[in-house]
Amino acid sequence: MGRSRADVRSTYDKIAESYAAARTQPWPEVLDFINEVPAGDLVLDVGCGHGRHSRPLALTGHRVVGIDLSRRLLSIGKKSTTKSREFQTIEWLAGEATALPFPNGIFDEALSIAVLHHLPTHEDRVRALEEMRRVLRAGGTAFVSVWSIEHPRIAELLGGRPKKPDVEIPWRLPDGSEVSRPYHLFREGELGESVIESGLQGERFFGSEGNWFALAKAPG
Repeated sequence: MGRSRADVRSTYDKIAESYAAARTQPWPEVLDFINEVPAGDLVLDVGCGHGRHSRPLALTGHRVVGIDLSRRLLSIGKKSTTKSREFQTIEWLAGEATALPFPNGIFDEALSIAVLHHLPTHEDRVRALEEMRRVLRAGGTAFVSVWSIEHPRIAELLGGRPKKPDVEIPWRLPDGSEVSRPYHLFREGELGESVIESGLQGERFFGSEGNWFALAKAPG
């Protein structure tokens, strides 16, 4: 498709306000993961956006670092939480999933929800997983999700079943115009292969609501 990570940043900056307004509820699978995280742990939210999952992490007693490449989404998230004491444990940072600006082994857990499928190449996607492994402590847990090529909304959004995994899916803005978002749609087993290639140790892989999920641990 010729897309770059800079293109993805530009896309999400363009749709930031309408995206944040439309994506308010945390995913139940992520809430299940959060409920298993010991209170007080330091958790990295890779591709946090406006804090859809950083907020429930903070509300359940976790220290959170949210990182995203869209400064506009980060600004929306920070603005919506700065006046609430319960969200003071969230730190908002601009950065890329493929080059996390943290030293090795400092996080207890990391999650990356609906992020990897926007990265333009297989190498980028594996690199992002390698970076999660690097910044996790030994035995730390990573929780990752991606869209499946069998996602029930894909055919609706594209006007038919996709013939290839790399597609452009439109986001409709309030004025009726559309902005295309790049996706790499994952086939069954592909996320697990990428997790293993990254050096993370796969613990559980499952599908739900058109998404693939991976629960993995940093070795050691």
